[in-house]
Amino acid sequence: MFDMQPWQWITSLVISIAAVGVMSAAIIRLFTRRATMRATLRRASPVESGLFAKTVPARAEVFDAWAYRMGARFAGRVRLTVYGDTVVVAGPRVLRLLYAIWVCVQGLLLALVIPLLAAAIFMLDWRWLVVAVITFVLSFVISMGGAGLWPGLGELFEEDGRYMAVEFPRQSIRDIDIGKGWSKGGFEVVLFPYKAGIDKLSEGLAVSFFAPDEHGHEVRFALSMYTTEKAQELAQVLGE
Repeated sequence: MFDMQPWQWITSLVISIAAVGVMSAAIIRLFTRRATMRATLRRASPVESGLFAKTVPARAEVFDAWAYRMGARFAGRVRLTVYGDTVVVAGPRVLRLLYAIWVCVQGLLLALVIPLLAAAIFMLDWRWLVVAVITFVLSFVISMGGAGLWPGLGELFEEDGRYMAVEFPRQSIRDIDIGKGWSKGGFEVVLFPYKAGIDKLSEGLAVSFFAPDEHGHEVRFALSMYTTEKAQELAQVLGE
């Protein structure tokens, strides 16, 4: 299995460095993009958390959605509330360190699949192919397993049905998209095998944009609306 010619080792090493390098650059981009300001992290109000017993104030516009597991770190059911020039997003949200570990592990495992497949081709050895498949499956399990557990983990931080909320000015929002733009900022690389499928699901429904988080980083928010009309309405409100 490891009995390669020098050119095979060199080629495999070059492919490995390229694959891991591209993935690492995408992951670094996810976590290091600086915003011009910091968002405010606070406990959401009952209305912002979507508690049905509370009436929405006349001055507020609310949008209920399902959050993609993007850099904003929300998951599951979320509510975006607009108060004039202020936007508040509230819902289950995972810790930043846990999120970073989840992204790094699944991304780097996925990057290793490429040189493993190359080794299988160079050597015509089915054992390298088996290792490549196992590595891909492990990356997939970590990716899907984390995404499934995420909303439940976020529920641990609610109090009386009120979630944590991120608040930022509407003018800090940029690059609003409906559909394919959900993956901008690095996830187009981290999730490249699944991107086409998610693009199809997001078509006309997923509203995404860059905005600051509480650490002063610019992160991607991606919210899947229940109807295309609501997606258009949210994109219009955020872009005003």
